[in-house]
Amino acid sequence: MMMLMLVSCVNRNNVNILISNSHPADMTSVTVKVPVDEILQHLDVQNVDSLVLLNEKNQQVQYLVSADKKYVEFVVPVVKARSQKNYSLNTGNTQLSDNLFSFRTASININL
Repeated sequence: MMMLMLVSCVNRNNVNILISNSHPADMTSVTVKVPVDEILQHLDVQNVDSLVLLNEKNQQVQYLVSADKKYVEFVVPVVKARSQKNYSLNTGNTQLSDNLFSFRTASININL
């Protein structure tokens, strides 16, 4: 019963994108490609055209869907050496209650 309750509380309105730079130097103007298949596994959407991408400061970031519709692409201005950036993709119809009472377990890891 407890497991069923936890599963029902999983937030299907957003997914974290964790971008890791394991290199000894900073990386600038990095184009990040996130597979659409992975995004669709975590979100309750049919396509990715209407998603909202937010950076760590909760500011909206522009993204493109690749011509073959296999990737969501966006540019990260700087990823410091041996550090990580956290972006999120949102369905755009999230409410405060979704964030307060849901567990954010979904993440997509991108290694540079």
